[in-house]
Amino acid sequence: MRSKLNSRGGDYHSVPGTYDGETGEDMQLIDDEDTCGVEELENLFQVKCRIGNELAVSLNNDYILHLAADSCFTRVAAGLSNAIVHIFDVNVERAFQISSVTSVSTPTSNERVGICGVRFLDDTPNCLLVGENNGIVRLYDLRTQREQARFQENIECTDNFSYYGRGRGTSMRKAINCFDSNSNGRIICTGTEQYQGDTYLLFYDVRQREHLGGYFESHEDDITSLRFHDKNPDILCSGSVDGLINVFDIKEETEDDALTATINTECSIQKLNWHRNIYEQYVISCVTDTNDFHVYLAEEGDVVAKFDRAQITAAAKRKNKDNCNVVDAHSNGNGDLLLLTGTNNKGEVLRTLRLNKNLLPMADFIGTKQVVRASVYDKKSGALVTGGESGFVTLWTTEGSQKEDGGLASSSSEFKHKNKKSKKKTPY
Repeated sequence: MRSKLNSRGGDYHSVPGTYDGETGEDMQLIDDEDTCGVEELENLFQVKCRIGNELAVSLNNDYILHLAADSCFTRVAAGLSNAIVHIFDVNVERAFQISSVTSVSTPTSNERVGICGVRFLDDTPNCLLVGENNGIVRLYDLRTQREQARFQENIECTDNFSYYGRGRGTSMRKAINCFDSNSNGRIICTGTEQYQGDTYLLFYDVRQREHLGGYFESHEDDITSLRFHDKNPDILCSGSVDGLINVFDIKEETEDDALTATINTECSIQKLNWHRNIYEQYVISCVTDTNDFHVYLAEEGDVVAKFDRAQITAAAKRKNKDNCNVVDAHSNGNGDLLLLTGTNNKGEVLRTLRLNKNLLPMADFIGTKQVVRASVYDKKSGALVTGGESGFVTLWTTEGSQKEDGGLASSSSEFKHKNKKSKKKTPY
């Protein structure tokens, strides 16, 4: 496998209206309708968001699957379905500036490589991590547009999967679905697909460029989401197709001791995020594969809120729950938890709901023209960037303000612990 970042000009186009590469296949679908009239929508969704700037990153109908921003929100990276990452500078006027168009992998075999995530490594916008589903996380220095390091673990396997002393055999890289780096930029963790009944959290030391170890028994199916705590570099949460959210303190000596909480969502998990509510409590938001939305207290695992797809659709003032697309959850500077949701066919509707015991209408996005799949939000400036299935990267500007205040509320627990017996060495 050989890789470098190659500059590719001519792929960016400002998009004042429609996208020339759009096939129109989804346009044949009949969209559902709002449950109320225009005037009532205006009153309910008091914040109006409009397109500040929009760029098309591909003319080949490539989806934008992943977005990441550096800590100061001066640079945004977009990972596409064609395994290319595009980098944007965001200036003080909240408009896009083209930084570079970069190719993150150049396979030398028939191996099909896809991107499973992008992350900026530290407080600077210069170091970018790109995860590939073939088991590699690459570190790029955007100043030189060169690969600086790669993190991968070659797993020994035979007809029966073997790992770390369980047997010897041929070498392979384990396919990964997700990864994250911790808040001090020292540790990378990857989450693998299930192979012959086993799934793994694998840890790497960024500075030493070496594999540290892993956790092997905390999930029973594909790991789909990993999020380190935004302040504490030792706290990690993981989500899986098995429906479990696990919270780890990775400074502990064993996997059993590191596992501080297990929450059974009873749903296949798509996305996790950390938030701090108005009561200064840390909570974990969960978007499921069935477009449900859950919120849990991080330490106790108690349920803060649960909403199914039909309830989210009703809160967004739409009729057809089968057309509801839950994008992600973000926190604003006031401690409010915001749920970004849209529609699944034309992508003509994109709205934000605010959690205050119930989901309350907050913001309406005017002019959206794609099914949104990824978003990043800057709580300091209120800037939101979205990407989706038509290849648009969109920066939204806000008009108006939400007048009603409210916070998160805790409810009764639906919390389960998993009992672990075996002792595994700490990953570092």
